[in-house]
Amino acid sequence: MGTPIWKAHWGYALETVYAATEATPTMWMPLKDNPEYEDNQGYIFDEGMRAVASKLIGVYPGVHGGSYGATFDYYPDHAVRFWPAILGADTVGSSSNGYWQHTFTQGASPYSATLFDYIGDTGTERQFVGAMMDSLNFRFDRGSNTVQVKPHWITGAVSSGITETSKSYTTLYPLRGWVPTFSIGGSTKVTLLAFDMTITRETNILYPGNNSQQAAAAESGQIDITGKLSLYGSTDGPYTDFRANTAREVRVRFPDGTAGSTYSLLDIIMTSAHFTSVKPDRSGPYLRYDADFRAKYNTTDAGSIQVLATIATSSTLSS
Repeated sequence: MGTPIWKAHWGYALETVYAATEATPTMWMPLKDNPEYEDNQGYIFDEGMRAVASKLIGVYPGVHGGSYGATFDYYPDHAVRFWPAILGADTVGSSSNGYWQHTFTQGASPYSATLFDYIGDTGTERQFVGAMMDSLNFRFDRGSNTVQVKPHWITGAVSSGITETSKSYTTLYPLRGWVPTFSIGGSTKVTLLAFDMTITRETNILYPGNNSQQAAAAESGQIDITGKLSLYGSTDGPYTDFRANTAREVRVRFPDGTAGSTYSLLDIIMTSAHFTSVKPDRSGPYLRYDADFRAKYNTTDAGSIQVLATIATSSTLSS
């Protein structure tokens, strides 16, 4: 009998020291699709000629690594942990109602994480240590379903097998695509049809000489933010900005108190976004614009972006 995929579950825990394995998850999220992961054993193939017709002569152990990526619905109290995992900094404000505002901005190298993936068979749960996030995709369509987020990590070791861990899920609803307000240049618009943004960060896994196949450290570099707005074509404002090389604030805000949750604010702010390509789309019954953008450094965001979130957690999520 095969293994039903519904038995699978996924967990996450922040590491206090790089690749210092966390025993159990601190949060869990339902998988939206089939995760993409690779265990890289770093095998070294010996193809040196030895007067025989065979090309492969030996296989030797090398350094270990891997990668992991998966898509999730955006549950506001759990998926919020992905922002500081790539941006690096979390400033927690005061609160008088039992909820705290977190401001995520660009900072130094984020902390690594341990990922947990139980496939659902009778064997072990896979544990990925030293996972450093190198990209984060955030997207939604106003006309359908939930907001989705897709983080991707690189790891400094191959996954190991552990006994299946317990699981516990949030009771909050995931964010939906029809909920947020949208503004360009401080002016609220009702033209947004879809939003797709990707944050990438230079990430390097280091293997200093320590007689170990596992990575000993990781470093994060510069951040780049790109995305696409699909807009109902009632105005050619983004096209005009594109031609004039004019930067605009692009802001998407999911308000507090959305149906099914309490104080789950999410506010994505790019104070200086440049449109890098704007194309009209007349393939349907109405005109729409697909506007590619790239966020630029500015002092207001202390980087290229700042993300505000209000959740029932008072401690910092970046360490």
